Amino acid sequence: MKWEVSSIKAVDQDLRTKWWTEARFGMFIHWGLYAIPAKGEWVMYAERTPVEAYEQWAKQFNPTKFDASEWVNIAKDAGMRYIVITAKHHDGFAMFHSRSDPYNIVDATPFGRDPMKELAEACAEVGIALCFYYSHVIDWHHPDALHKEHNNTWDYRLDEKVFQTYWQGKVKPQLTELLTEYGRIGLVWFDTAGGLSEADSRDIVEHVRSLQPDCLINSRVSHIMGMGDYVSKGDNEIGMSGEDTRPWETPMTLNQSWGYTTKDQTWKSTNSLLHKLVNVIGKGGNLLLNVGPSPEGTIPELSVARLREVGEWTQRNAEAIYGTSGSPFPCEVSWGAITTKSGRIYLHMHNDNWSMHEVRIHGIRNRIARAYMLADPSQQALTVVQTYDEGLDLYTSVVELPPQPSDAYVSVVVLELIGENDFDRRLTQQSSGDFQLDVPHAAVTDVYVAESDSGAGIIRNAQWEFTLVQPGTYELMLVSYKRHDVAWEGLYPEEIEINTSGTRIVCAPMEDDIDTNSPACQHPYIPILSKLGEITWEEAGTYKLTIQSSKLKDPAPRFTEIWHADAVKLRAIRLVRSNSSNQ
Repeated sequence: MKWEVSSIKAVDQDLRTKWWTEARFGMFIHWGLYAIPAKGEWVMYAERTPVEAYEQWAKQFNPTKFDASEWVNIAKDAGMRYIVITAKHHDGFAMFHSRSDPYNIVDATPFGRDPMKELAEACAEVGIALCFYYSHVIDWHHPDALHKEHNNTWDYRLDEKVFQTYWQGKVKPQLTELLTEYGRIGLVWFDTAGGLSEADSRDIVEHVRSLQPDCLINSRVSHIMGMGDYVSKGDNEIGMSGEDTRPWETPMTLNQSWGYTTKDQTWKSTNSLLHKLVNVIGKGGNLLLNVGPSPEGTIPELSVARLREVGEWTQRNAEAIYGTSGSPFPCEVSWGAITTKSGRIYLHMHNDNWSMHEVRIHGIRNRIARAYMLADPSQQALTVVQTYDEGLDLYTSVVELPPQPSDAYVSVVVLELIGENDFDRRLTQQSSGDFQLDVPHAAVTDVYVAESDSGAGIIRNAQWEFTLVQPGTYELMLVSYKRHDVAWEGLYPEEIEINTSGTRIVCAPMEDDIDTNSPACQHPYIPILSKLGEITWEEAGTYKLTIQSSKLKDPAPRFTEIWHADAVKLRAIRLVRSNSSNQ
């Protein structure tokens, strides 16, 4: 099927982003001169390599094994619907034939070909949307490029830089080339806008719109909130449930690196990748999964093997992925993820949890006409029992699972609904035994400014109102993401305070455990669980819980957050039901 967007009107952002939100899964490609030293795409900055020395890599760059059709087919077979490739990364080298700057793959290398042209043709042939990554602020090769902090200061003086010379002389002309010489481009993926003025941010958005009105622009075009058509999360960041009201994506690596490297062999398993894929789409996001091709022009075989296995699953479960919406219920489920379409709900069940025997969903007001496993060719009906608790105003659907999973890694249960989708979207306990209250579903307000050893900090209050379905004794655990390279001591400068149902808990969070099953926490963070105390709810009902901490995020920031900047992030309160509670 060819990729068709000619009917999309640029005046309507929802229509302009429709193809992208329906795609759900894309391939990111980091490829450039940095593949030769095989130390990642930041090697020039990390080693303070002089421009003259770095330029020597261009004389060696001859990726004769590059085959655009092979790359595109790898993406297509994996179930990816679009490709985002680095047309220019921070090293300033253009991976296309740029007539505005001779520092490009056609004019400066023995390869002498334009891989972007070849990819454009291959993508058009199979219906994949071609998209370009372009580093618009950081450019270590150009003497006038100026970023907030990541500049080439070993070749050039900061006080001599004239940013507009770079902006008008290289950035805008190269974007013009990319958006006029390679056919229809799905989106431009800008990166690292630190220090870019609001005027220049709007200027570059208008420049792209003037050339291709339907071309999408990601949020990293600016450090100011609300810019672009959709939100690019931090590198490897999977947001919490309800965190983003705009369309969003997670850019993620197959290992821990973006550009080609021989050192990083920490590869995600197929099981882990599929868990992450369904977690992202279950929250209504897209997954942009990266590969780093070699200097010869090949995608590493381990990457290809992983993508092939992912593709076998996406092919069987396409109905539950593409064109879906995320879960209508404002909390994560411990057993997997939920996606929806008109008249259908898809339960993405991790095979690791198959011993549950049944899955219980609260909040489906529709009658369920039929339930079956998506990968079961016979579509044998599963037993479903639906009940309504008038006191709690609670609709419950219990689906009996077959003895064995129907698919590899993740098995999808289809629920066919009668009538238009009708869901109770209140914050309600879903999974048996635990219940996670994610910060985005709380009302967050400033309380006061506190002084600490690290200076003044704003103490904020987060309050959740939720329906507890299973009464009993629960252990309260703080869910934090801690950078892997920092110590825990001092990360929470003051004790946190929790209030719920007449009980007040004040304590200093400790590094008690690591959540090894977290589907959302990615490198460079580690998911830490801190035991806060216990609370007993004697009966089911609606309750409130509040927490006070200086680590609660500003609910209305003006500038985008740098994902990996904070040493620790307060993500949620998890309620874990005691085994001794009445069943």
